[in-house]
Amino acid sequence: MKSFCIQTRSLSKIADRTLLTDIDFTAYSGEVHAIIGNNGEGKTVFAKLLSGVRSKTNGSIFLDGTELHFSDPYSAQKEGIYILQQEPVLFPDLSVRDNITMGVEKHIQKRCFWAPSVRKLDSVCRSYLKNFGLESLNLNAPVSALTAMEKLMIQFCRILICNPKVLILDEPSAMLTNTEIEMLFHFLEEYKKDRIILLITHNYSVLLNHCDRVSFMSDGQIEATFTVDELAAPSSQAYLERLKMSFSYPTMHLSPEEEVINISSLSTDFLSGIDFSIHRKEIVSIAGLKKEQKESLISALLHKKGITGGSVTFPESKQQPLISLISDSPAYEMLFATQSIPFNITASDFRRTREHLFTSAKKMRSYGVHYFQKLHIKDADIHTPPMYLSTGTKQKVILARSLFKRANIYIYDEPTKNLDSTGKLDFYNILNALALEGASILLISSDYSEMIGMSSRVILVKNGCQAGNYSTNYLSAETLSKELE
Repeated sequence: MKSFCIQTRSLSKIADRTLLTDIDFTAYSGEVHAIIGNNGEGKTVFAKLLSGVRSKTNGSIFLDGTELHFSDPYSAQKEGIYILQQEPVLFPDLSVRDNITMGVEKHIQKRCFWAPSVRKLDSVCRSYLKNFGLESLNLNAPVSALTAMEKLMIQFCRILICNPKVLILDEPSAMLTNTEIEMLFHFLEEYKKDRIILLITHNYSVLLNHCDRVSFMSDGQIEATFTVDELAAPSSQAYLERLKMSFSYPTMHLSPEEEVINISSLSTDFLSGIDFSIHRKEIVSIAGLKKEQKESLISALLHKKGITGGSVTFPESKQQPLISLISDSPAYEMLFATQSIPFNITASDFRRTREHLFTSAKKMRSYGVHYFQKLHIKDADIHTPPMYLSTGTKQKVILARSLFKRANIYIYDEPTKNLDSTGKLDFYNILNALALEGASILLISSDYSEMIGMSSRVILVKNGCQAGNYSTNYLSAETLSKELE
């Protein structure tokens, strides 16, 4: 296939405010072209304009010199432009097979009047799933039972069947482990030869090893574009410094006070011999938990359910204290998509917004503005519904809701997975502020550096059993990684 390109000229988007301004952009076939920037800079809006998910206000889009006119995803797909969105676009109660093949049967069985056989569909599904090590997946299982990574790959396989000319990947690394990221880009290295691949990301670490060209986006504009070799030049350093995770963790050394949670020889269907405590003014991390193990631990802490041995007690309180939880569920599942940001923030405790027995819109807005500013949300107006927010900004709204609850104990499960470096630093400072105010915090994370940088202790769980309770004064990310191997 001959080389071709996708271009935009003066592309703009205005909604409740200006989201994108006069973007002139070109990407070529045979390359992985990254569009990188911090949360809220307009990356996802740009991707959605290119793929027809949102309509442009002004400007033009060209594919191989021909101007395109579309305002919906189906029309964009007819031109060969597909997007893998970060949030699942799936039928949760249908099978893996149906989710991969539904709507793309014509690409599987060409020039036929009848539907492909189940044997044919299974063969196609497994051939695509094999690229990501998922060929043994049960094709009859409902997708609701799958992991976030498996759901993402099922959407990807559905797109691959359609043989896209332009493939847009919106923050795929947020859902994947390092090993899974390597597998994805190993596949793309060969796949990119006859296609344009656009990667939307705020993750600096994927650039040098996996991308050919990089465009930096800030405040709704493409500021500069470099080849990967040019990133070493002085002219690119100012752009890179905004993205690198080169800051030091704002570690605080507080003296723990009275014991707030005591977990003694706790056993559940998925855990055994979990034994640790958390005190006031203390941040404790726990590493090595799989999904079902996290869920059983959280259930034991919140509801004292599923406990088959041992105990969970709260020595400081006669009854269970107020606990605020942020789970590892996707952000879109935890928000009221069509309500305003203030509504979503104050939803954790509407009693605080009451005035004469009724919820006060004025109070709700006041609290919303406070947290809006505290978490530096800049890609939205205070009244913007979450359905229009970037994934990173949605995560900030969820954090704000947790803070608004004013709990005694905070349980955070992978709270920074969708945040850029600035957002992470804001969150770490909030953790410290909570600890200073006397809160107890349990941080469940897969980021070893984060745990060591922000916690006083790390509880290590291996194969469902507690393998250690380490002070972070004597622990490194490398040591922790080796212990979990």
